Amino acid sequence: MPPVPEQILDLIKQKQIIFSEKARYQLDTGEFNTADLIHSILSGHVIKKERDELQVSRYKYTIVGKSISGKPLYSCGKIVELLGKNYFILTFHEVR
Repeated sequence: MPPVPEQILDLIKQKQIIFSEKARYQLDTGEFNTADLIHSILSGHVIKKERDELQVSRYKYTIVGKSISGKPLYSCGKIVELLGKNYFILTFHEVR
């Protein structure tokens, strides 16, 4: 599996992340927190890269990595530019 692109890793490390409504809800009500999600991306691998059908971004990336506790998380995100800065828009769920 290919590694997560450096541009995404940099955005995650700089905390330039926008969480989808679904991701915010899961972070507020579920067992995972922001640190778990960040850890899963920094330690994860890209399992799918495809064109963004909404054309908000060039590609969307599906990433699987482990939370801090070791549970696998599946996330999907895309790089977008807002107000002259890049952000990684993200949603996620636990791998079942």
